[in-house]
Amino acid sequence: MEELRIAAGDAGFENRVQQLAQRVQSRFRYHTIELPDGSVLPGLQTVEHLRWRLSLFGLPEDLRGKRVLDIGAWDGWFTFECERRGADVVAVDCVALNTFIEAKELLGSRVEYLTLDVGELSPATLGTFDIVLFFGVLYHLRHPLLGLEKVVELCTDLALIESFVIASEPRTIPAVMEFYERTELGGQIDNWCGPSPEGLLAMCRSAGFAAAELKDVTNGRGSVVCRRRWPQSSGSAPPPHLNAAVNNRTQMARFHPLKDEYLCCYFKSAETGLTADTLFVEVDGFGTQTLVVTGNSAGAWQADCNRPPGLAPGRHIVRLRTANSLLSNAVEFEMTDAAGRSVTASSTSLPTNPPELCSVEFHPPGDSRIAIGREGSIVCYFRSSAQMLGSVDVFLEAGGQQMQAHAVSSHGDSVWQANLLLDRAIGENATIRVRLGNGLWSETLPLRTN
Repeated sequence: MEELRIAAGDAGFENRVQQLAQRVQSRFRYHTIELPDGSVLPGLQTVEHLRWRLSLFGLPEDLRGKRVLDIGAWDGWFTFECERRGADVVAVDCVALNTFIEAKELLGSRVEYLTLDVGELSPATLGTFDIVLFFGVLYHLRHPLLGLEKVVELCTDLALIESFVIASEPRTIPAVMEFYERTELGGQIDNWCGPSPEGLLAMCRSAGFAAAELKDVTNGRGSVVCRRRWPQSSGSAPPPHLNAAVNNRTQMARFHPLKDEYLCCYFKSAETGLTADTLFVEVDGFGTQTLVVTGNSAGAWQADCNRPPGLAPGRHIVRLRTANSLLSNAVEFEMTDAAGRSVTASSTSLPTNPPELCSVEFHPPGDSRIAIGREGSIVCYFRSSAQMLGSVDVFLEAGGQQMQAHAVSSHGDSVWQANLLLDRAIGENATIRVRLGNGLWSETLPLRTN
């Protein structure tokens, strides 16, 4: 295959792109489509070339039982090929193309064909898909990272991504991206960016994929396989104990879907030397990237992670493991609705007997610049046989006022911690008690200053 010089601002490349555009208009199709009678609908890309492009991703020949979404389907060869392999396929593009519709009719295809922009795609309207194809779309997006987040939301297993990429260059940070304000790339107004191959991989991971693997770069096209889940662990070391998963900004176990908030995980592990590359965090079973890990000599660790996009309002489960360990216990956090309102009720499976309240402490505010918890916090330690507790399950009565906990931590051996951030001061002689859901209140203990 002939190698071409491909770069924004290159006159030769721009001329070739414009010539291709004219040929697409004159020949009508970009994809060649084979028909059942052996005839073809000719296009600029031959069937052999299209098969080679798809072969780069290692997609199974048998896709029966799989649901596939083809974003930017164009003339539809990849759509119809996935259907031929047995998949239930939905194809979308920003405009409805007669070439796709004609091929669909001639093939007798049952593919669902929708006219939608990337920003309109949503699991709420389309559902989710085992496999998402995202070929030749990324660099056309004004907001490419948001576009990749849409792919993550829709995908439950694999995403196959092909994009224009610029050449790799030796540099300290190889993950870079060019931005094209006007017609710098190929003389087209809808070409907005050109990531390096390393930049494309980094964007895929940052969007919410657990892993991204570069399969090929040919003629300025990078092919990447992205996965939502971590591989099964082969390690047998004891699992870490996950204490809590909270919002990095507020230290509450609550997140807003429209805010750029990060997931902060506190855990204990006897292992040493843990890094962002050897810690594997998952939310609802899907992997998410760890950004930084810090620890101390007592085996207490903190990991700051990306929060996966598109999480529905309600409860979500976090677990983690190291490269050598089994999977940890599970803890919960809550997503609010878009207005910031809680939609989560207390669990109906909680113990009804009162928790054993061990101690209650007042902690002064840690950072006077932050208004949340400006009057300090109440920290309660209690015992309960509950298997899992979210902040929406734990209620505190402080100074006669009943309030829901803001964060709950598991310490193992049925020991729990509930934190309540105070927006107003309470009396020095206040007493505290705790209950789980609609269960019975604990005994009352006096609040003591830590």
